[in-house]
Amino acid sequence: MTESAKPTTKPVAKQKRGKTNYHLFANGELWTTGRYGYLCGYVSNPDYIDDAIDNHEEEMRYLMADAVAEFRQSNTRL
Repeated sequence: MTESAKPTTKPVAKQKRGKTNYHLFANGELWTTGRYGYLCGYVSNPDYIDDAIDNHEEEMRYLMADAVAEFRQSNTRL
């Protein structure tokens, strides 16, 4: 699997949530910006950027909670 490269074109929409900046590009890719920016997902219509960001952030909260629970469980086995 190859990693996606952040588009070099100008974003069609931008939004800031807390400390995170999001850029939506014409090809539908939603990216976070900054030193460790990454592809968050795809958006079919720029009008839905809010929903896409909400879904991405909810997924990240779930994944973080799952990772923390797994880490705590593995520490109790030692």
